[in-house]
Order: sequence, then C-alpha cells, then structure tokens
Amino acid sequence: MREDLYFQPEYVGKFKCDGTRCINSCCARQWNILVDAKTYEKYSRLKPADKARELTAHIKYDRDREIYFMECKPCPFLTEKKLCRIQLAYGEKFLSAVCMTYPRQIYNFRKFFEQSMTLSCSLAAEMILFPREPMKFELLRVLKDDDAETACAEFQIPEKFLPHIIEIQAAMISILQERRLTIDGRLIVLGFFLDKLDEISADALDEDALTKLIAAYESKKFLAEQVPRMLAVVSFDAKKFIGTVLKILETLYGGGETKFLRPVSETLQLVPDDKGRVSLAKVAANYERLTAARKSFRAQYATFLENYLVNEIFLNCYPWRFTETITINYGMFVTTYKIFELILFAATLKGFDGKGDLLKLVDWYTVQTNHDGKIYEKISRQVRLTGDIFSLTETLLEQ
Repeated sequence: MREDLYFQPEYVGKFKCDGTRCINSCCARQWNILVDAKTYEKYSRLKPADKARELTAHIKYDRDREIYFMECKPCPFLTEKKLCRIQLAYGEKFLSAVCMTYPRQIYNFRKFFEQSMTLSCSLAAEMILFPREPMKFELLRVLKDDDAETACAEFQIPEKFLPHIIEIQAAMISILQERRLTIDGRLIVLGFFLDKLDEISADALDEDALTKLIAAYESKKFLAEQVPRMLAVVSFDAKKFIGTVLKILETLYGGGETKFLRPVSETLQLVPDDKGRVSLAKVAANYERLTAARKSFRAQYATFLENYLVNEIFLNCYPWRFTETITINYGMFVTTYKIFELILFAATLKGFDGKGDLLKLVDWYTVQTNHDGKIYEKISRQVRLTGDIFSLTETLLEQ
C-alpha cells in the first residue's frame, strides 16, 4: 500500500455517482470514452471468453495516438435506468480509470495531488453551487494499492511555484470568499493580488515577499484601509464591456445550442439595423438601464456565484491554467466568468431560475469552455487587446 496526499474541497469525499438522478449522464453524451491499456487487458482476460468479447467488442485502438477508446457513443454499457452494466456485473473496481475518476479532476504535483470536480456533472454541480456556507477544503492522506492508477490531467506549472501552490490558492480562495465585498469587488482585489504576485515572481520567486503579500491580504487592517482604495480606481465602462463580450459571444453563437444565448440577445436588444449592424451604444445603454436588476441578481445569487468562482479557480488551477503570464491567466479567468454571469443574468430575467434550469445552463457553459475550449481562443485575443490588468478590470468589473 502507498499513502498519497490530497488537497481538495470537502465535497469530493461526499460525492456519489448516481446515474438515475443525472440530468445529463456523462455515459450518454457524445464524448470519446478513453479506456486505459490496463483495463483493456483485464477485460481481454475475462473468463469465459464470450464475456471478454462482450466487453472488448466496442473498444478500438488508435495506433497514431496509442490509446484505446469506446467506439460507440453513447456508451453501449449504459442501461435504460442510466446505470453501468459493467459495474453492476463486476463491481466498481472493474471500471476504467476515466470512468472511475469522472467527474473528478486530478492534478499530480509530485509531492501531492489536487482533486476537484467539473460542473458538467449535474450531481457534482448541485453539491458545489447551492450550499450557502463557504466552500471548505481539506488536506488528507489516502491509502491506495501500490499498483493503483490515478487518471491525472496533464498540467505544467513553473517549478518556482511548486512548493507554494497550496498557500497561493488558499489566499485566492480567501479573497473570493470575502463576503463583505461584492463579487466584482472580490475580483478587483484578486487582480491586485495577482498583479503583485506576478511582480515578485518575475524571475525567481521572492519567498519572503510572498509570505508578506499573503499576510497583508489576510489582515483586517488591509481590508479596511487598502481595499477601498483599490475599488476606487476602477471606473466601469459599459460600452467597453459590451463591446468585449459581444465579440466573444460570436464564438458561442456558432456552437449549435443557443437556447441560453437567446435571453442575452433579447435582454440587450441585439437588433441589427438595415445594414446588419448592431449599435454598440444602444446595446450599452440597454445594459446600463438594467443596473438595478443586475445588483439585485448579484445579491440573490451571491453564494451561487461565489461557489462557481471558487470551484473554477481551483479546478482550472489559476493563475497557471494557460502557458501565459499570471496577468493573462487572471484576464482569462475574469472574462470567462463575466460571460457566464451575463448569460445567467439574462436567463434569470426570462424565468430560467429553477434548480434544474440553472444546472442545465451551468452544464452547457462548462462544456463550451472547460470541455471544448474553443472559446478560450477568442477570450485570449480580447484579453491581449485590453492591454493590462487595470484596463481589464475597468472593462469588465463594476461596483
């Protein structure tokens, strides 16, 4: 047996897969289901031989990528009751590494693992988003068989940050859970924190400066004296915001499923003129007229939005999600969130506010971003055009 160290939200230990309660079963989606070589060999050796053929008949081998995958989509082993035929017949340990792991996302940082869950699983999303209490995290030791495989996502992080990942993440989460500030206020403060982190790690990471930085942002005096100054420098520009968001939404409109985007079009009155152009000034004015409604929405959904942000920053391991600067990573995080917030806001105005509706919207957006990733190309271009972290906060965030 071996002992692995895990840093994770407490909800991970409470999760139980239950296909009968799924809104969108992962096994029924049009996704490629990878099968690790060890599992394929185990299926091949099953006795009698007809049982082995039954399991391996749907699994093909891609010689170019050197991987096994399930040929049929949805999974041919999914029963009418949305249960796994393999698990029912042979037990959970007979599942492939991918099926055992999803919706968990695991990163291996050599000395420890990080584990969280993606919101494309409706059961996980319900556990993550709806609690009123702040999300809690734990550091625990897990006993595993010496030959047990862990399906880890590929992820690279600069060597200088490896000894300090947990303390940096804990500081960011603390900022996002500071409920004396608005959601946008927390994101503004997070931007200042990451800008300073970028500065003290430009070459080698200054560890003393990191310790002081985290201590400063955790102090009550800092919250009382420095944060108001940070918030005062941000002056929201609705026209810039709408211009940035509309360019990015063009990517989503080409994605097929648009029922969650129609409320945005209706709310902002995206009506083209005779030449097929949309007046940015008019759309921005429409958005400004909804200021009171936006504030009411953010107050009503404050814990929901907080939990979404905390889970996303941990799940995607910001500010190292992309092989870019810390500042660019911050820009990607904030921009992706603000698009989600706008879609959610518009949807709630149109009556999409039941738990089932919210979970379907979150699932759709998660697949658009974390599972597809095409939207990030558009977001990346817009973040670079913004120029710097302070221009970005003025474009996207308001008080």
